[in-house]
Amino acid sequence: MTMELFVSAYTTTSLVMFPILVFIVILLIRDLGKYSRLSEKINNVLKNLSEDIEDKGFKKDKQESLLSHISRFINK
Repeated sequence: MTMELFVSAYTTTSLVMFPILVFIVILLIRDLGKYSRLSEKINNVLKNLSEDIEDKGFKKDKQESLLSHISRFINK
């Protein structure tokens, strides 16, 4: 009898929890998508800023990242 109660409780719990877990996963995926688009926008702004700095004559080293190029320009 206790095994039947356990199976019944497990079935009920799984029926309730599965939609909740699916909803949480969907929210996480949507949230990560927002951060991905935001990162892409920030990267585009940094790239444009670095290109503007390079157009003014402050050359970027080959191994230098965009952020370090901008930082080096600000420090000088």
